[in-house]
Amino acid sequence: ALFLHCGAYNPELALMVNAFRGMESMTVELSKRSENPWDSLFNLYNTHESIELIGEHTVTGSRTLRLRTVEKPDELEKLEKFIKLREAAPELSSLSEPAKILKLEFNGNEYYIILGPGSPLVKPFPPGPPFPAFFLASRVKIPPKADADLYGKLATNKKEKILLEVLKLIEPRLEGLSVNIAMGEPMLHGDVGEDRLLPLPVMGEGMVRLASSILRIANAPNGVVLVDEIENGIHHSNMPKLWSAIGKVAREFNTQVFAATHSLECIKAAHTAFKEGHIYDFRVHRLQSTKEGIQAVTYDQEDLETAFEIGLEVR
Repeated sequence: ALFLHCGAYNPELALMVNAFRGMESMTVELSKRSENPWDSLFNLYNTHESIELIGEHTVTGSRTLRLRTVEKPDELEKLEKFIKLREAAPELSSLSEPAKILKLEFNGNEYYIILGPGSPLVKPFPPGPPFPAFFLASRVKIPPKADADLYGKLATNKKEKILLEVLKLIEPRLEGLSVNIAMGEPMLHGDVGEDRLLPLPVMGEGMVRLASSILRIANAPNGVVLVDEIENGIHHSNMPKLWSAIGKVAREFNTQVFAATHSLECIKAAHTAFKEGHIYDFRVHRLQSTKEGIQAVTYDQEDLETAFEIGLEVR
């Protein structure tokens, strides 16, 4: 929901949610009985209802985003007239033949993603997102080239030392970072004082995961970074260092970080790191199921102190 809200105008992002959940290779079938690739976004797969996401932003104010599957004949006819459905599927002989369409409404503007034979079509072409945003999923491997590109952007602005300082918390021997070609593509390499540079993936999953997180935080100034299962690959003894580094970089670039975890150890480490820092700009939001639905319970510093003392579950 946060990711879709960050994108605001782009209905194509709904397709990316499947990839974050490990379903990136789904095949789209164009038949009336087949499921739409975005059906899993809807509660209990009920695509006859709409999804409404309402948020408050300090700069833009209240923001409302709605998602709805387009199925009614009159709406399809309107689309044929105004956004040229056959541009998405020129082989279709009539609107009675299947075409999968998702409508996105954002603050009064309407955008559509149309699936037919060939590539998905978005009409009208959406503007860029209102602020930079990244999503780091737990099940999707980040291509080394993507991290190399982000490192290059930091280097262009002479900010690359930020990543080196953070990674040295995990690997004290690290003397430098550079982008070199490995297995045919650009990849981050580290200098640990040996006779040759080492590709970052050789240095462990935790190094790669931390580098990916920091690179995105530093490349999303005044934006948002979403990290799923942030503790993956990080040894418990390094957790406080991880959180201290995230807090420092996030403040420097004014980036808001949303990190999901099921680890109580991870939450305690974050609490300790921010408590020992100069500012406690950390909150825990626990989602729990109630008779009224899903409820968010927020814990500040004092609440967490009390919860840990009495053994209250905060995950």
